[in-house]
Amino acid sequence: MNIVQPLLHYASKYPNRVALSHGNEGRTYSALVQRMRQIAKGLQLEGITQDKIAILSANRIEFVEVFLGAIYAGCVPVPLDPKWSSTQIYSVIQECQPRMIFTETRFVKDLVFPTAESVIITLGDQGEGSYDRWLEALSAETDMGETNKLLFIGFTSGTTGKPKGFMRTHGSWIKSFEATGTAFELDNMKHMIAPGPLVHSLSLFALMQSLTSGATFHIVHQFKASEVLELCQRFPHATLFVVPTMIEAMLQLAIPGKLKIEAIMSSGGKWTEASKQRSKEVFSGTKIFEYYGSSEASYISYLNIHDERKLNSLGKPFPGVEISIRDANGEEVPEGAAGQLYIRSEMMFLGYYGLPEETNKTIQNGWLILGDVVYMDADGYLYLAGRSKNMMVTGGLNVFPEEVESILLQLPEIHEVMVLGLPDPYWGDQITALVKWTGQQRLSIEDMKHYCRQHTASYKAPKRLITVDEFIYTSSGKIARQAMADYVKRVIL
Repeated sequence: MNIVQPLLHYASKYPNRVALSHGNEGRTYSALVQRMRQIAKGLQLEGITQDKIAILSANRIEFVEVFLGAIYAGCVPVPLDPKWSSTQIYSVIQECQPRMIFTETRFVKDLVFPTAESVIITLGDQGEGSYDRWLEALSAETDMGETNKLLFIGFTSGTTGKPKGFMRTHGSWIKSFEATGTAFELDNMKHMIAPGPLVHSLSLFALMQSLTSGATFHIVHQFKASEVLELCQRFPHATLFVVPTMIEAMLQLAIPGKLKIEAIMSSGGKWTEASKQRSKEVFSGTKIFEYYGSSEASYISYLNIHDERKLNSLGKPFPGVEISIRDANGEEVPEGAAGQLYIRSEMMFLGYYGLPEETNKTIQNGWLILGDVVYMDADGYLYLAGRSKNMMVTGGLNVFPEEVESILLQLPEIHEVMVLGLPDPYWGDQITALVKWTGQQRLSIEDMKHYCRQHTASYKAPKRLITVDEFIYTSSGKIARQAMADYVKRVIL
C-alpha cells in the first residue's frame, strides 16, 4: 500500500477539513492532494520517475507538499537538514544524486549539483525557477506513479562527521502507525503538534500519522514553548510529539491545569523523573507516554508515566516487537541480566543507503542489533544499562555513562548531566560528570559520590565534577556527546 492513499480518501470524503496549518496559512485535504498531484505531474513532465528528490528546507507547508508529491509520483524524497554544514550537504547530494532539488533560496549559493541534468526549484521566492512559478503551469490531472519500494531516505543527525542514510519503506511506517495508535490510544486524534524539525524522524512520522488519520497537523517553524502552548490553548485535546527539552521549556510557562491536552509522547533524550512528576501536575488529565526507539528500529518500547511502579524503565515492547537480549557470544542472557539488545519487527528500516556491509553488520538473520545494553525484569519491562559505543573502562571495570546519568538526574539540584571518561594514567577512564545546575544550589563531588553509592556500585560514582553553563546539542535535541567531550578536552583540560 502507498502511504499517501488515505489522503485521497479524506480529500474525497472531507474535502474542506484542514490538513495543514501554519500561522495564517493552511491547506485543506482537497487543496493538499491537488498540490501533491501537481508536483507529481511536474516530476513526470521532467521525466523523473523512481528517482530521488532532495528537500532542503525548514518547517513549512511546501516541505510537506513536495514530500507527498514525490511519493505520489513514485519517487523517493530525501530530506536534507538545514543545520548541516555546506560540506555535509554537498556530501549527501553527491551520494544520493537527486534528479531535482527543492530548496529555500538562502541555500542556493552553497549547492553543487551532482549532474548537469539536475533541476533546482526555490521555495519562498517569486522569481524564475521558483516553486510558485513552477506550479502555475502544472495540472493536477495525473495518476499515482508506481509505488517505490522506498518511502524516503533519512539521515542521522549529528554535530560532526558525515550523516548516514537510512532507508524507510511504506510498510514499515504503516505498521508503526498501527503500533503507536494502539499503544498511545490515538483512536480519535483531531489535532497534532510536533514542533521539532520535519527533517527528523520524530516530527516527520508524527506529520504522516496525522495526515493518514485525517487530523490537522499544526506546523511550527521553529520550537518556541510559548507558541506551542498557544496552539494547545486554541486547539484543545491536541496530541503532541516532543522531546524532553521541549517539555521542560513548556513547564516553565504553562499554568497548571489550564490546558486540555489529549496526549503527550516524549522521546529523543533522557527525561528526568522530576520533570515527569511536574508534567503530571501541570498537564493533569493528559495521557503522557515516554517511548524508546531509533531511526533504524522505529518504535521499540513505551511507558505510561502515570505508572509509578517502573521508575527509570524504558517500558514494555510495542505490539509486534520481539526482544532478544544476548551476551558477547550471541547467546540469550537470563532474566534480569544485561546484554546487547536485538529486536525484530515489521517496523524496522530496510538498511543503510549505499552501505551494504554496515547493513549486514546491523541486521543479522532478520534481527536488528541496536548497540544498546539492556536488561528485562520479570514483568517484561526493559531498562537501559548503556550504549556499547559509550562504555568506559575504569580500573578494568566497565561503566555505562547512561546508568550513572540516570541516577544523578534524580537529584533536584541537577538540571542536566553528561558522564564521560577522561584519560587518566591510573584509572584508564576517570569517571567525570559534566553538570548544568537547576539553580544556585550546587553539590560537591563528595555529595554526588555519596548519592551514587546508595544506588549503584561505588566504582561507578564520578571522581570528577565539571560545571557547564550550556551543553552542545545535536539537531535532534540530544546532548552531542562527542562534541562535548572534544570541548572539555580542548577548553577545560
